[in-house]
Amino acid sequence: MRNDLFQLVREVAVQFPSLLALLICLVIALVRWKRHPRASLFASLAFVLLMLHGLFFSAIYIWIPHWLGEGTAESQRTFYNRFALFANVLFAIAVVILLVAVFIDRKQASMTENIPPNF
Repeated sequence: MRNDLFQLVREVAVQFPSLLALLICLVIALVRWKRHPRASLFASLAFVLLMLHGLFFSAIYIWIPHWLGEGTAESQRTFYNRFALFANVLFAIAVVILLVAVFIDRKQASMTENIPPNF
């Protein structure tokens, strides 16, 4: 148990730069809430999901071997493949939400705005 806790702390420490960057992005999204409420909502949701994703799956991957026990190599491989697919689908959902935040409430550019100036 103590070794698992040490491993969890090590995993979180490795992710610390990414988690710190996501936290800073979350703070920026919250600060800009009044100016762009819908975009800030989606961005904040995405940043929280990405932070939780990193923390949750760091912990889960440490404790999965204890839960699986003495299964066959094939059954463990199947479980890890399905679990990895699940983790990546959740990550993709968070990235899609972030992409929605980038493009939500954007005005369509008119044709004259796309013409470069003559030099």
